[in-house]
Amino acid sequence: MRRVDGAARQMSLRTRMVLSGAVAVVSAAAVTSVFIGLAIRAEMIDNADEVGEVRAEQVADLAQRGILPRQIDRADDLEAAVQVVQRGMVLSSTANASDPGFFDLPTQRPGADRVYGLGQLPIDDQGPFRVTALGARTPHGDVTVLVAVDVGDVDDVLATLASKGVIGVSVLVAIFAFVLWLVVGRTMRSVEAIRRRAELITAQRLNQRVPEPPTRDEIHRLARTLNDMLARLEASAKQQERFVADAAHELRTPLATLRTRLETALLRGDDEAGSQLLEELWGETVRLGSLVDHLLLLARSDAGTLRAHARPVDLDDVLGDVLSSTQAGGVALRTQGVEPVQVTGDAALLEQVLRNLVENAVRHAVSTVDVSLSSEGGTAVLTVDDDGPGIPESERAEVFQRFVRLDHSRDRKQGGVGLGLAIVAEIVRVHSGSVDASTSPAGGARLTVRLPIADCEQPDVPGDPRLLGTADPVAR
Repeated sequence: MRRVDGAARQMSLRTRMVLSGAVAVVSAAAVTSVFIGLAIRAEMIDNADEVGEVRAEQVADLAQRGILPRQIDRADDLEAAVQVVQRGMVLSSTANASDPGFFDLPTQRPGADRVYGLGQLPIDDQGPFRVTALGARTPHGDVTVLVAVDVGDVDDVLATLASKGVIGVSVLVAIFAFVLWLVVGRTMRSVEAIRRRAELITAQRLNQRVPEPPTRDEIHRLARTLNDMLARLEASAKQQERFVADAAHELRTPLATLRTRLETALLRGDDEAGSQLLEELWGETVRLGSLVDHLLLLARSDAGTLRAHARPVDLDDVLGDVLSSTQAGGVALRTQGVEPVQVTGDAALLEQVLRNLVENAVRHAVSTVDVSLSSEGGTAVLTVDDDGPGIPESERAEVFQRFVRLDHSRDRKQGGVGLGLAIVAEIVRVHSGSVDASTSPAGGARLTVRLPIADCEQPDVPGDPRLLGTADPVAR
């Protein structure tokens, strides 16, 4: 059995499919032939029994009328022998059945109407035979009429049908296997072309695509699915490359600054330089730590482990804390209506969203930042407006991507590293919300966040700490 399995595994898929199809056809033909043969045999046996029954009734009628001859002539070629017996004595018969022991039956009880199957009779007919026994009442007493019908032709007919059926099935299987071989071969050519192209695709050649056959079948859908997957892998690989390159660039700058300041302080060696160095190092360290925290949060989002605890959060209270702790410098922070709104999520992450939006607006505003919070149906709507240069319409989708900074925010003293809005987009996404950019009434940028409002009847269910793991520090 193991050798057979091994040989089957070594066969090509085309060969296995053709062999499987041929075996299926042969099996179906064999089963069908058996049922047809059994049906034909049953029909021929029924016809023979009917012949025997009709002939027995005819002979019984003669006996009942008292005109039964001593010797009965055979009325049909199928009729092998006829015998009329009474208490073991033969009253009448065909010429070949005058012997009382001619029919070696288990019983010849008068009046017993039944059909027997016999293999042989002491006559020249080959058999087998079907014997019909019919009881009759005559003026001289009860008699039994026995009629033997030769059914040997049944097996001959079935044998002939079987031999011709084997030939027909063999021709049918050969034609079927040939057609199936051609059809499978044509199909497998498309699969082989896909395989050869897929073999050439590597991490450095993700721009390659597998050929799509013109037929709108399963192979075409498979090729289309593979190409869609390759497109997603290519986009992901490019995004990862950009992310790594930008992350390396952003980390290199503060490290280079720290190294330069340390070298300068070592060369000067005075207390005033040391005090100034500590202040500068503190600022660069804070900036570097914030960048690392942002990168960790985005990495958790990419890994699918960034989840929101299912807890009610009073978004208006979180917004008040953010506004009171934000250092706005010379920019006026104003609220244009803050309604009590409760959402479901993670308070720390939602605070990060509000802080990033407000600090981003303060960073780009000229004099004023307006913040509002309201509810529209079942949605909490937060808007943050500034009177700065705004965001061009062509770049409004890009500002939520990682390490994207507009031209007017390239200065590191004014702009960030380009991760704040990307983090906002990721946190809002895990809270089943949305964020978009538009133009504020003051001519600057308007950033709008929409979050589903919490169900008032929903209980305060603590979040599973395994969803977020230990609370990572989030950049403020």
